[in-house]
Amino acid sequence: MKAQFLMSPFPHVLIEDFFTPGELKTVWDETGRLDPHLLPPEFSGTARHQGTGRPLKFNSGIFLTDAMPNSEIISFSRRHIFNELVDQVDCPWWNSQWRMCNSQAWMLSRYMHGQYYNAHVDLSQFTLLVWYYKEPKPFTGGDLIFADYDNYTIPCNNNTGIIFYGPMRHEVPPVQGTGRYCLTCFTGVQNPSLQLSR
Repeated sequence: MKAQFLMSPFPHVLIEDFFTPGELKTVWDETGRLDPHLLPPEFSGTARHQGTGRPLKFNSGIFLTDAMPNSEIISFSRRHIFNELVDQVDCPWWNSQWRMCNSQAWMLSRYMHGQYYNAHVDLSQFTLLVWYYKEPKPFTGGDLIFADYDNYTIPCNNNTGIIFYGPMRHEVPPVQGTGRYCLTCFTGVQNPSLQLSR
């Protein structure tokens, strides 16, 4: 895994080669088992429009933490983001905030055929997103956009990701095609007295 900390246009971490080639085989095996069980927005957690209460996302997803407690996707990811990441991010104050996170919720989402996620914020201190798909890329669109920062865009490239502050407004424009998978980790400090030593 390669991580790059950037301060502009806001503090965030860009990630490449998140999973190793060997891990990706296991990730795809697990994704295949989960795929038939992915749920619509009403049953998979969604930000909602403040006025109407309608879901802001149109995709399918499932909380891995509940659906597969012994998920190898989660195990691989935890090792990368808590063991390897802090060694590569040369920013003491950011690392300090990141290490304080002791609460995680993991979600797997799939986008296809015009699905999207309108602009929203997350109820997390940090949000980690990792995208993966089968090569050659079977879709267009689906990048990550931060509209409040001059439409700062993170391309949806295979086996890459980003960590950013959850309360920052972000969106995913419609995907044309199939097979855009996104692993999400919502992190925060549930109780400072439970802080984990890392």
